[in-house]
Amino acid sequence: MKMAGTGGETTVSGRFCPECGAVLEPHVVAGEVRGHWRCTVCGRLHYDHPMIVVTCFVACGKRLLWVRRALPPKAGAWAVPGGFLELGETLAEGAARELHEEAGVLVPASRLDFYMVGTITFINQVYMAFRTTVESEFTLPGVESLECAFFSREECPWDQVAYPEVNEAIVQAYDDLDSGVFDIWHTEMTESRYQRQRVRQHLPS
Repeated sequence: MKMAGTGGETTVSGRFCPECGAVLEPHVVAGEVRGHWRCTVCGRLHYDHPMIVVTCFVACGKRLLWVRRALPPKAGAWAVPGGFLELGETLAEGAARELHEEAGVLVPASRLDFYMVGTITFINQVYMAFRTTVESEFTLPGVESLECAFFSREECPWDQVAYPEVNEAIVQAYDDLDSGVFDIWHTEMTESRYQRQRVRQHLPS
Protein backbone atom coordinates (compact mmCIF):
# COMPACT_ATOMS: atom_id res chain seq x y z
CA MET A 1 0.00 0.00 0.00
CA LYS A 2 1.40 3.38 -0.99
CA MET A 3 2.50 5.63 1.84
CA ALA A 4 2.10 9.40 1.64
CA GLY A 5 3.52 12.11 3.89
CA THR A 6 1.43 15.11 4.93
CA GLY A 7 2.50 17.84 7.30
CA GLY A 8 5.39 15.82 8.70
CA GLU A 9 3.14 12.82 9.47
CA THR A 10 3.00 9.53 7.59
CA THR A 11 -0.49 8.53 6.51
CA VAL A 12 -1.83 5.69 4.38
CA SER A 13 -3.65 6.51 1.16
CA GLY A 14 -7.26 5.37 1.17
CA ARG A 15 -7.44 4.59 4.91
CA PHE A 16 -10.00 6.57 6.87
CA CYS A 17 -11.46 6.25 10.34
CA PRO A 18 -14.88 4.52 10.28
CA GLU A 19 -15.86 6.56 13.36
CA CYS A 20 -15.16 10.14 12.21
CA GLY A 21 -13.87 9.85 8.63
CA ALA A 22 -10.45 11.38 9.30
CA VAL A 23 -7.22 10.00 7.86
CA LEU A 24 -5.53 7.12 9.68
CA GLU A 25 -1.79 7.03 10.35
CA PRO A 26 0.41 4.05 11.24
CA HIS A 27 0.51 3.52 14.99
CA VAL A 28 4.05 3.05 16.26
CA VAL A 29 4.39 0.55 19.12
CA ALA A 30 7.76 0.25 20.88
CA GLY A 31 9.42 1.94 17.94
CA GLU A 32 7.87 -0.40 15.36
CA VAL A 33 5.20 0.24 12.74
CA ARG A 34 2.79 -2.67 12.99
CA GLY A 35 -0.64 -3.44 11.56
CA HIS A 36 -2.18 -0.82 13.84
CA TRP A 37 -3.70 2.45 12.68
CA ARG A 38 -4.50 5.57 14.69
CA CYS A 39 -7.02 8.22 13.73
CA THR A 40 -5.35 11.61 13.32
CA VAL A 41 -8.43 13.36 14.77
CA CYS A 42 -10.29 11.22 17.31
CA GLY A 43 -7.30 9.04 18.24
CA ARG A 44 -9.22 5.75 17.94
CA LEU A 45 -7.05 2.71 17.19
CA HIS A 46 -7.83 0.28 14.38
CA TYR A 47 -6.16 -3.04 13.65
CA ASP A 48 -5.40 -5.21 10.65
CA HIS A 49 -5.94 -8.85 11.58
CA PRO A 50 -6.06 -12.10 9.60
CA MET A 51 -9.54 -13.18 8.54
CA ILE A 52 -10.98 -16.40 9.94
CA VAL A 53 -12.30 -18.95 7.46
CA VAL A 54 -14.44 -21.90 8.55
CA THR A 55 -14.94 -24.94 6.37
CA CYS A 56 -16.32 -28.45 6.61
CA PHE A 57 -15.37 -31.77 5.02
CA VAL A 58 -18.61 -33.70 4.55
CA ALA A 59 -18.29 -37.40 3.75
CA CYS A 60 -20.85 -39.80 2.37
CA GLY A 61 -19.12 -43.14 2.17
CA LYS A 62 -15.75 -42.52 0.53
CA ARG A 63 -16.87 -39.33 -1.19
CA LEU A 64 -16.45 -35.73 -0.06
CA LEU A 65 -18.84 -32.87 -0.74
CA TRP A 66 -17.73 -30.15 -3.16
CA VAL A 67 -19.48 -26.98 -4.36
CA ARG A 68 -18.93 -25.14 -7.64
CA ARG A 69 -18.68 -21.45 -6.88
CA ALA A 70 -21.21 -19.07 -8.44
CA LEU A 71 -19.59 -15.85 -7.26
CA PRO A 72 -16.17 -14.29 -7.77
CA PRO A 73 -13.45 -14.81 -6.96
CA LYS A 74 -12.98 -18.18 -8.68
CA ALA A 75 -16.53 -18.37 -10.05
CA GLY A 76 -17.07 -21.71 -11.80
CA ALA A 77 -14.33 -23.50 -9.86
CA TRP A 78 -14.82 -26.22 -7.24
CA ALA A 79 -14.15 -25.91 -3.51
CA VAL A 80 -14.97 -27.50 -0.18
CA PRO A 81 -17.89 -25.63 1.46
CA GLY A 82 -16.70 -22.76 3.62
CA GLY A 83 -16.47 -19.03 4.14
CA PHE A 84 -15.73 -16.27 6.61
CA LEU A 85 -16.78 -16.49 10.24
CA GLU A 86 -19.44 -13.93 11.13
CA LEU A 87 -19.83 -11.88 14.29
CA GLY A 88 -21.42 -13.71 17.20
CA GLU A 89 -20.78 -17.21 15.83
CA THR A 90 -18.78 -20.04 17.28
CA LEU A 91 -16.41 -21.72 14.85
CA ALA A 92 -18.68 -24.76 14.48
CA GLU A 93 -21.78 -22.58 14.04
CA GLY A 94 -20.05 -20.70 11.23
CA ALA A 95 -19.03 -23.91 9.48
CA ALA A 96 -22.56 -25.32 9.80
CA ARG A 97 -24.05 -22.09 8.42
CA GLU A 98 -21.72 -22.05 5.41
CA LEU A 99 -22.52 -25.70 4.71
CA HIS A 100 -26.25 -24.97 4.72
CA GLU A 101 -25.96 -21.74 2.70
CA GLU A 102 -23.76 -23.22 -0.02
CA ALA A 103 -25.00 -26.80 -0.29
CA GLY A 104 -28.35 -26.97 1.49
CA VAL A 105 -26.96 -29.59 3.87
CA LEU A 106 -28.31 -29.09 7.37
CA VAL A 107 -26.04 -30.50 10.07
CA PRO A 108 -26.15 -29.17 13.66
CA ALA A 109 -22.95 -27.51 14.84
CA SER A 110 -22.82 -30.07 17.65
CA ARG A 111 -22.31 -32.82 15.05
CA LEU A 112 -19.20 -31.23 13.54
CA ASP A 113 -15.87 -32.63 14.69
CA PHE A 114 -12.85 -30.34 14.79
CA TYR A 115 -10.34 -31.50 12.20
CA MET A 116 -7.74 -29.00 10.96
CA VAL A 117 -6.38 -25.57 11.84
CA GLY A 118 -3.95 -23.62 9.73
CA THR A 119 -2.55 -20.30 8.60
CA ILE A 120 -2.35 -19.09 5.00
CA THR A 121 0.08 -16.23 5.39
CA PHE A 122 0.11 -14.93 1.82
CA ILE A 123 -3.62 -14.11 1.92
CA ASN A 124 -3.72 -13.34 5.66
CA GLN A 125 -6.20 -16.03 6.64
CA VAL A 126 -6.59 -18.48 9.48
CA TYR A 127 -8.76 -21.44 8.63
CA MET A 128 -10.58 -23.86 10.91
CA ALA A 129 -11.85 -27.06 9.32
CA PHE A 130 -14.43 -29.46 10.69
CA ARG A 131 -15.65 -32.83 9.44
CA THR A 132 -18.91 -34.75 9.53
CA THR A 133 -20.70 -37.59 7.77
CA VAL A 134 -24.11 -37.80 6.11
CA GLU A 135 -26.22 -40.75 5.03
CA SER A 136 -27.44 -39.22 1.78
CA GLU A 137 -25.86 -37.27 -1.08
CA PHE A 138 -28.83 -34.89 -1.18
CA THR A 139 -27.81 -31.26 -1.73
CA LEU A 140 -29.62 -28.04 -2.59
CA PRO A 141 -27.23 -25.44 -4.05
CA GLY A 142 -27.65 -21.97 -2.59
CA VAL A 143 -27.19 -18.64 -4.37
CA GLU A 144 -23.42 -18.87 -3.88
CA SER A 145 -23.16 -22.24 -5.66
CA LEU A 146 -23.76 -23.32 -9.25
CA GLU A 147 -23.94 -26.97 -8.27
CA CYS A 148 -22.88 -29.42 -5.58
CA ALA A 149 -21.53 -32.94 -5.86
CA PHE A 150 -19.91 -35.68 -3.84
CA PHE A 151 -16.63 -36.80 -5.42
CA SER A 152 -14.33 -39.68 -4.68
CA ARG A 153 -10.63 -38.93 -4.87
CA GLU A 154 -10.56 -40.27 -8.44
CA GLU A 155 -13.65 -38.32 -9.51
CA CYS A 156 -12.50 -34.99 -8.08
CA PRO A 157 -11.91 -32.31 -10.78
CA TRP A 158 -8.42 -31.46 -9.53
CA ASP A 159 -7.73 -29.25 -12.56
CA GLN A 160 -10.75 -27.08 -11.69
CA VAL A 161 -10.14 -26.55 -7.98
CA ALA A 162 -10.62 -22.94 -6.85
CA TYR A 163 -7.75 -22.89 -4.38
CA PRO A 164 -5.09 -25.45 -5.34
CA GLU A 165 -2.83 -24.16 -2.57
CA VAL A 166 -4.96 -26.16 -0.10
CA ASN A 167 -5.02 -29.35 -2.19
CA GLU A 168 -2.66 -31.12 0.20
CA ALA A 169 -5.11 -30.61 3.05
CA ILE A 170 -7.89 -32.06 0.88
CA VAL A 171 -5.70 -35.02 -0.08
CA GLN A 172 -5.13 -35.59 3.64
CA ALA A 173 -8.90 -35.67 4.15
CA TYR A 174 -9.23 -38.33 1.45
CA ASP A 175 -6.36 -40.30 3.03
CA ASP A 176 -8.07 -40.18 6.42
CA LEU A 177 -11.38 -41.16 4.87
CA ASP A 178 -9.74 -44.21 3.28
CA SER A 179 -8.01 -45.25 6.51
CA GLY A 180 -10.88 -44.42 8.84
CA VAL A 181 -8.40 -42.71 11.18
CA PHE A 182 -9.01 -38.99 11.73
CA ASP A 183 -6.20 -37.21 13.51
CA ILE A 184 -6.23 -33.46 14.17
CA TRP A 185 -3.87 -31.51 11.93
CA HIS A 186 -2.05 -28.19 12.06
CA THR A 187 -0.88 -26.67 8.78
CA GLU A 188 1.17 -23.68 7.74
CA MET A 189 0.98 -22.38 4.19
CA THR A 190 3.25 -19.70 2.77
CA GLU A 191 3.97 -18.79 -0.83
CA SER A 192 6.98 -21.11 -0.80
CA ARG A 193 6.02 -24.06 1.40
CA TYR A 194 3.27 -26.22 2.83
CA GLN A 195 3.87 -27.82 6.21
CA ARG A 196 1.50 -30.17 8.02
CA GLN A 197 1.87 -31.86 11.38
CA ARG A 198 -0.32 -34.05 13.55
CA VAL A 199 -1.25 -32.30 16.79
CA ARG A 200 -3.43 -35.04 18.24
CA GLN A 201 -3.50 -38.66 17.23
CA HIS A 202 -6.75 -40.54 16.92
CA LEU A 203 -7.18 -42.99 19.77
CA PRO A 204 -9.42 -46.01 19.15
CA SER A 205 -12.42 -46.11 21.46
